[in-house]
Amino acid sequence: MNHAPAFIRIYGPGFALAGLAMARPWLELTMARHMGLELPGLFVLGWIAARCDGDRLTQALASWNANGLPGLLFATCVAGFWMVPAALDSAVLHNGMAMGKVVSLVAAGLLAGASWSAAAPALLAFFVLNWFWMTLGAGLLYVETPQQLCSVYLPDQQVHAGQAMMLWATVGLGVWLAHVAQSCGDPPEPSS
Repeated sequence: MNHAPAFIRIYGPGFALAGLAMARPWLELTMARHMGLELPGLFVLGWIAARCDGDRLTQALASWNANGLPGLLFATCVAGFWMVPAALDSAVLHNGMAMGKVVSLVAAGLLAGASWSAAAPALLAFFVLNWFWMTLGAGLLYVETPQQLCSVYLPDQQVHAGQAMMLWATVGLGVWLAHVAQSCGDPPEPSS
């Protein structure tokens, strides 16, 4: 990401956030788009912003983000919070909560992206695998629960939202496993 033109690195995340803001009515029209596109999109946007910054953000946060643990913990807690049906309802019904959703998810992605390089492989495995099971389990609950979980969405929409969550969990795990496989093949970095 550091090889992208400076204009893209500086303004790209802001333009993407503005695009998501303009698409908000369409994204929140169905539960599947809300949970399957908007929420992950905000997180990924924060992640990309952190990666565009290079190691400067990681270094700036180093004094309180020891080994990336606080940043990864924050990201996991935020992701878990937005899987709760009542939180999703509140974000649709109240503008303040909607703003909190945007800020918290972008911040979670930003901190996860900044914490990624600072965290040891075992710590990354802990958080990635816990996020995977949490997201997959929540998706299964949305698919299998017969009663309506969100008051602002129809019951049949929660099945599609659950399927989207299970897809994201599977894709996220697959991307991480590919990253692990690639890093296992890389020669170790020399210690200084």
